[in-house]
Amino acid sequence: MKTSIPRRLGLVAALVTVLTTAFGALLTTPALAHTRLVGSTPGKNATAASVSEVKLVFSDRIGFAKVLVKDKAGKEFQSGDAQRSGTEVTQKLTGPLPSGDYTVAYAVVGADGHRIENSDLTFTAEGAQGAPGAQGSPSAAPNGASPNGASPGTPAVGASAQSSPKAEAKESSNGAVRWIMIGVGALLGIGIGVLIVSRAKRKNPSSGE
Repeated sequence: MKTSIPRRLGLVAALVTVLTTAFGALLTTPALAHTRLVGSTPGKNATAASVSEVKLVFSDRIGFAKVLVKDKAGKEFQSGDAQRSGTEVTQKLTGPLPSGDYTVAYAVVGADGHRIENSDLTFTAEGAQGAPGAQGSPSAAPNGASPNGASPGTPAVGASAQSSPKAEAKESSNGAVRWIMIGVGALLGIGIGVLIVSRAKRKNPSSGE
């Protein structure tokens, strides 16, 4: 009888570990499965010369993509639609970018159907001031964009640049809720283990001697 309690304790500990691990995996796996940006050319906050296209690499195949490349004044430099190839999205530009800072805003839908919108990818271009596209004539503006850079065909991505902080806050809130649930699950498993051990001691009071 003296060895029954240690054996039960071992079984309870193993059960609690398995339940906690399974519970945590159940909660975190869906979040990790969402498509996300894993790389880009030019890189984030990088400085590059002769930039004539922007390439984005995601963690999953992309089924839809919209990309805008803007300077500080809000002028757009993308040319045509973004091209998709597996996990890569390539956006051609009107020509080598003139010197300056640029922001890439994108809206993509991965194979899981999850829509991702963001505009936190920035880079600096080192180009000649007289490079093609520096003056930004109306004829060079893609997709019917006006000389001031406004494009009637791109409201969705423009909205994403404004809504991205809310999306990031929502993701952060969801992450906090997941960790809270994991902690509750772990405490519940430990409580069950303690209850089982207590009941075993009450049924076998002599085993603790």
